[in-house]
Amino acid sequence: MWAFFERLLDSSMFSPHGICLLWEPELIWLHVVSDACIAAAYFSIPFALAILVTKRRDLKFGWVYWAFAVFIMACGLTHVLSIYTLWVPVYGVEGIVKALTAVASVITAGALWPLLPKILTIPSPFELRQVQAALEEEEESKNRDAAQL
Repeated sequence: MWAFFERLLDSSMFSPHGICLLWEPELIWLHVVSDACIAAAYFSIPFALAILVTKRRDLKFGWVYWAFAVFIMACGLTHVLSIYTLWVPVYGVEGIVKALTAVASVITAGALWPLLPKILTIPSPFELRQVQAALEEEEESKNRDAAQL
């Protein structure tokens, strides 16, 4: 098993990805800037989800947000590695991170689909306001009827 990982992580026979792009500065910068922007967005999303889940303790299925956070963080890491492999051919590490991302995405998707019907039954803020307005109207009607007696 260890020999498999040693072989997987040995990058001595590979060339950096920049060679495929003929080291064209415009292409290199296009990839670097694009992947860096995508990674930055991917890394910010889990922090937003973490703030949401920690501040809103009333959220049902909070663990789903954490699963999304792990998956999205892994997606961001794949873009960082794409930048790195332009100069350093660590394709084995990149492959392992992609495999972990695949596992996280399958687990997240597998957990989300069965929960979707339950999540959709949670009333929206608009529905809650409608119910509250109807209850207030009913209460006012009862108070008027009591006052008329």
